[in-house]
Amino acid sequence: MNSDGDLGAMEKNRNWIILVLFIAAITIRCMMLMMPHSGEGKPPMYGDYEAQRHWMEITNNLPVLDWYKNTADNDLQYWGLDYPPLTAFHSYICGAVGKLCVPEMVELHASRGIETYNTKVFMKLTVLLSDLFVYLPGAYYAVSGVAFSYKHTAVFVDALTLLWLHPCLLLIDHGHFQYNSVSIGLALFAVGAMARHRYLLASVFFTSSFLFKQIALYYAPAFFFGILALCMRDGFFVGVPNVLMTGLVVVGTVAVIFYPWLATLPATDDVGQVLHRMFPFSRGLFEDKVANFWCSVSVAVKFQRIFDLSVMLKVATGCTVVSLLPACLCNFRARYGSGTFVASVVASACSFFLFSFHVHEKSILFPIVMSALVPVAMPKENRQEAAKVVIILTFISLFSMYPLVVKDNLHVLYTSLMLATAAACELTCQSEAWLQLWRGIICVVVACHFIHAAFEPPERLPDLWTMMFTISRYVNILPPLSSLAFCYLVHSFLSNAFHSFLNPEGVTRRRVLIQTYDTS
Repeated sequence: MNSDGDLGAMEKNRNWIILVLFIAAITIRCMMLMMPHSGEGKPPMYGDYEAQRHWMEITNNLPVLDWYKNTADNDLQYWGLDYPPLTAFHSYICGAVGKLCVPEMVELHASRGIETYNTKVFMKLTVLLSDLFVYLPGAYYAVSGVAFSYKHTAVFVDALTLLWLHPCLLLIDHGHFQYNSVSIGLALFAVGAMARHRYLLASVFFTSSFLFKQIALYYAPAFFFGILALCMRDGFFVGVPNVLMTGLVVVGTVAVIFYPWLATLPATDDVGQVLHRMFPFSRGLFEDKVANFWCSVSVAVKFQRIFDLSVMLKVATGCTVVSLLPACLCNFRARYGSGTFVASVVASACSFFLFSFHVHEKSILFPIVMSALVPVAMPKENRQEAAKVVIILTFISLFSMYPLVVKDNLHVLYTSLMLATAAACELTCQSEAWLQLWRGIICVVVACHFIHAAFEPPERLPDLWTMMFTISRYVNILPPLSSLAFCYLVHSFLSNAFHSFLNPEGVTRRRVLIQTYDTS
């Protein structure tokens, strides 16, 4: 974090600092254009890179109603489209441009597994441009919304730097290859709209985020309660029409995006097929070795073998709801600012990652990226502590992706990002207690990497080292997640909520459910 001595200079040069930061964000992404990607040179399925390219091929060569169907030209077993329609439209646009620039990359059937230089550059540029038009402005809009009452530029710049240069997002989207930044960017736009009390606009952005990538469901409970609190701020009779209007906006957004499938008669089969592809519950409780509760305890208890999948789906859903509900309900407190909403979004996403059904390792992006907003939305007295939690959590989350790094041969990128994040942690954790915690985590991380590099796992337990990473990162992730999700909520509730009820002006304050107050 920035020292007080730098604040005056930062205030005078705020626009220049943001411009330099923007140029740095674009430059770093350009430097990653020729990094390895998932499944490179690994037929017959290759990896997520090939999946994204294949969706461009399918959407530019087949009728829209065949995009999610198993046909002679669309083998769903070969990276069948299983993301929502907005991803399909994004693939169509990218593929249409690709057909003009690199036509061989979207030829039906003939383009399978294509890995030419021009194709790779084009694909990586689509991620960069997606960041440029959606994620980077979304991050700016969110930070400027939740931090608009701060008097100093330093807090704003710290949050924007972490979001624009987030190491986990750079590794997954620009290394491994995905478009998570589009969904998260739309969700950040929604957070910025919520901070400005524009709940109808927030509804459009969040619905779009969810209909780009269904993992945005992680944020849904917080947005539901946050928007409901905004709608009801002026009382029941004013709130009910607001809720109905919000519902119409959400339904209208869904209808526009699903229009090609809704326009068919009857629409139930086509829409049902899209939803079936979006929510493949048959894939299991978790995917690969992920640092959540179910995978970590599977070393001792094989829940997926003891119970039927339908039972585990209900158990996982129950655990998720119980863990996220307290934070989301805090949106109804008498004094509720953007900090409470941001913390509830992070808590909701953390709960889904830790306890929900069918989690994979890349899902950590959704809570960890959004957590960058927590310090900037916190009261001044808690801001520094929250920043320490967030940067350590970012480091642990990056560490949690190491098995994916090994698969994709991204060691150079991973090492660079780990060293940069470790340096940020070292600079942020200045107190003795935090330094001890941080260096303890470093010892665990170094030990895990050394064991993985120096020794082969036993033949009978080929996944032993991977599970070592999984369990160690779960143990390291859980305390920061818990403290990050609840530190602001507990502080704010105890210091403000009871005071507002005891204060003679409490009746007026309770009516104003959304109250953003100066915390600088």
